[in-house]
Amino acid sequence: MANEPPDRVLDEPLLRAVAQRLGRLSHVETVSVFPREKPESVVATLDDQYFPNALQVATLELRAYTDGAFFVTYREAWEDRTWMCRWDRHENPHNRRDHFHRPPDAGTSDAVDANYPADFFVVLDTVLDDVDERLGAVWDT
Repeated sequence: MANEPPDRVLDEPLLRAVAQRLGRLSHVETVSVFPREKPESVVATLDDQYFPNALQVATLELRAYTDGAFFVTYREAWEDRTWMCRWDRHENPHNRRDHFHRPPDAGTSDAVDANYPADFFVVLDTVLDDVDERLGAVWDT
């Protein structure tokens, strides 16, 4: 993300544990740990059988740092649009340290203050619940 402190250290052990957990979920098709195109991230691609055909791909991208900062982005690529949201914890000029970038664009102007637990796995549970809720909404439309 823009304006990250240059001394921020990636929490690789935590992200590897997150990747293992994501890999055990039935609705996750693949998990890439520190892929070349996103070397500070774990990227999970959701199984397309859970989405309508018009949705080309749905991904969850996670980054976490030893200072407690994190960025979690959920993104859907549709035939005609992108839908995304983001859960963040980092210092910034636009919101509190904990904030959520609302869909469908997840832009800075879409951010609202939030309160996330200290345990990143509890944050992950919240994210997965929100993604599950989104799955239901996609099928209801």
